[in-house]
Amino acid sequence: MTTQARIGLPPQVFELEIFQGLNARQKGFLEKEGFLDVAPPGSVFAYQGEYTGRFRVILEGLVSAYREEPNGETINLWTLGAGDTFGELSALSNRPEPAMLRADSRCVFVVIEQELFKQLYKGKIAFKTHVDRTYRERTLVIHLRVAPLFKGLTEKQISLLKGKVEILDFEKGQVIARGGQDADALYVIRSGAVKCVGRDDKGREKILAYYMDNSAFGERAFSTKRHRWAGNYETMAATAAIKLSRAMMEETFGDAPDVIAKLNKAADLIAAYEEGAASDLFDRELEAARREGFTTEQLELMVGKQSIKGGEALVIDLLRCIRCNACVESCVAVHEDRVPRISKTGNRVSTQYNLASSCYNCEIPECMMACDFGAIRRDVQGLIRFVWDNCVGCQACTTACPYGVIAMTPPPPAMDYQPRFKRHWFLQTLPFIGHKFAGNHPVGKAAAKAEQPVVSALRGTKVSGKAVKCDLCAGLPFQACVYNCPASAISRVNPEDIFAEDGSVKSDLGVHR
Repeated sequence: MTTQARIGLPPQVFELEIFQGLNARQKGFLEKEGFLDVAPPGSVFAYQGEYTGRFRVILEGLVSAYREEPNGETINLWTLGAGDTFGELSALSNRPEPAMLRADSRCVFVVIEQELFKQLYKGKIAFKTHVDRTYRERTLVIHLRVAPLFKGLTEKQISLLKGKVEILDFEKGQVIARGGQDADALYVIRSGAVKCVGRDDKGREKILAYYMDNSAFGERAFSTKRHRWAGNYETMAATAAIKLSRAMMEETFGDAPDVIAKLNKAADLIAAYEEGAASDLFDRELEAARREGFTTEQLELMVGKQSIKGGEALVIDLLRCIRCNACVESCVAVHEDRVPRISKTGNRVSTQYNLASSCYNCEIPECMMACDFGAIRRDVQGLIRFVWDNCVGCQACTTACPYGVIAMTPPPPAMDYQPRFKRHWFLQTLPFIGHKFAGNHPVGKAAAKAEQPVVSALRGTKVSGKAVKCDLCAGLPFQACVYNCPASAISRVNPEDIFAEDGSVKSDLGVHR
């Protein structure tokens, strides 16, 4: 792995072509937040499928990208040298790296973290021009493969689109396509988020769908039947997207009727799938859709009430619960800031079971979209994590979270801090929870260092708090609320196991161990 010590940027770095046109403020950000990294041969900067968020400019050395295909074959996607860059797909789109990135020789880089990368990318300067050119030439083909429409095409066929797609930028609140008009293009989101707003039978606005990083919409434009946009596709944040119009696709593949036929077939299958018909194009989605026992009301209950977390629901058996509060207090014990991430209020689904409230790790994380400082990211498992040191206390995430599960808490004193809750006798018998494990918790470590108000590196604003939410007890070998329940009344349960086929809640969810 690369070295961890940060080395300041020498003046000559600012003479590189990619950094031409930076204003004094942007140069100040880069000088303060950017750093040099020196890596020996064989260093791995990211594994295939890993979220990284770092953008690198190579000053010296060679770096190769190795991708393992579904058939087990490993291919070399590219090898880069001095002056080249990589990492833009992950830094901009929060997309997992499409390949393993490894140093072929001793390398020296300029490293730009995701927060700073997005700040520089917003400017109409050489930096953005360079990133877009690299994206078009090297990673566009890889990115397009996330769109179901292209699953039947070869990489060579997709490569024909390189110089013809439109790379577009939209401001927050901008309408990309209007309902009722001809659906004439496919859009793939590079960064940001889009919602499709339609109307119900009574004319009231209704959210039909959400699309964010790496999502695609508009495949029906290539169906054998002409379709219209289902609603207004409106950006929920500043959004970067690529547009592939029907006219451009027909022109590109006009002499390849087999490709057009594949596109038409894929578009028809997508339309059929969205309308409820079976399709072998979406194996993963269909497998989830085949799960029985779910009604619209049940899904709205679990998702709308924030009851599912990390793919599982946090269920409390009220008949077994002794109201000791050990679940909340154990959550307090394993977090250095002494703020609980769990609420027992939740939503009662029967006389026996209650679905507790905690972070949902949303598919469309509005908290992450609202954060301008890279303090909210997806980890290697796709879960939403807070980056303590990056949080500036602006509270944008607490405002954006539709479920109210994010709290702001002032940094605790380094010593002699008393928890706001009286500890239960059961926790007193397990002192190792609050000492041995909490001291090693990554958030706890950072919190212990934060004795003074934090100063934002980008805004220069003094803040007195940090954002916190459920982190699935990261760094611990168990989830404290579940592990420390003396009555075994709380557990994680697969959502499909909650409801019976007739829509009722099952009498035995297997909560107790």
